[in-house]
Amino acid sequence: LKHLIQKDMLIAQLVFFLLYLFIVTFSLPFASFLTILGSALFGWNALLIILLSASIGACFLFLAARTILTDWLYSRIRKYTTIIRPNFKDNAFFLLLGLRLLPLAPFWIINILPAFTTISLKSYFFATFFGIMPGTILYVWLGNTMDTLLSNGDWPNMMSLIDSKMWMPVAGLGLLIFMTAIFRLSRTKLN
Repeated sequence: LKHLIQKDMLIAQLVFFLLYLFIVTFSLPFASFLTILGSALFGWNALLIILLSASIGACFLFLAARTILTDWLYSRIRKYTTIIRPNFKDNAFFLLLGLRLLPLAPFWIINILPAFTTISLKSYFFATFFGIMPGTILYVWLGNTMDTLLSNGDWPNMMSLIDSKMWMPVAGLGLLIFMTAIFRLSRTKLN
């Protein structure tokens, strides 16, 4: 794939952008895999492509939930509506940023849920872009590290995890998941 991409990098990046946009817009469960694959193929250049395509795809879903698919999508996320207040306009950016940093629900639900609030599309886009950045950086880092291992003829295993720098993004992702779990648990005990 890397040799094929090298022939026309711009077209390859455009195809990757559109594929990622499609996956996020339609909430298909391949984004994490595609993030690692894209970063292995495009290096750190994949970071901006992923952040833009994920943010724009989330905006498409947000707009669909606000307009043509309101009833259908609301019925799908009804049980999560307690996560945010419908009138969270005063701190909308920071509340959504927090939901992106420590997701209390799956990514696709957080894409739809704000559509039933008073948040603006601009605030939604920027909160999504900056909120998904830390996790995306960790996934891209993991993909780059895996590419380095594979390029050297190694296969990722427990020893390569320890010997390489792969443990750092894996530990970062584990910490992010752990913080989310602790936050969810504390929130459940408060309710």
